[in-house]
Amino acid sequence: MMPTDALVFECALKAPPEKVWRALTIPEYLKRWLRPAEGLDLSVVTAEENRSLTYRWRESGAGAVVGAEESLVTFELTPTGDGGTWFRLTHAPMALPVAANSNGTPALMLAA
Repeated sequence: MMPTDALVFECALKAPPEKVWRALTIPEYLKRWLRPAEGLDLSVVTAEENRSLTYRWRESGAGAVVGAEESLVTFELTPTGDGGTWFRLTHAPMALPVAANSNGTPALMLAA
């Protein structure tokens, strides 16, 4: 996947942003709502209460995809006029670092 290969999901929820925020930030609620896989490591990267939350998402342990890269999962919450929330989830792979002297071509390994 390229860094631009983000998965985006949007929908309207019949709950205020404060309630959705609790579902995303209280571990017991997050576990019930998100149902993360065993061995999933989540760590908060950025947070703006009741508005935006980004987790670093990495699978480890049994069942993890070998060589799987870390990704960023961002939740954006926008209040709607009817007291609900416009919910946007973006799941994007993290870009691998590129050497400063790289010209964009893959590195070649030479035999000694």
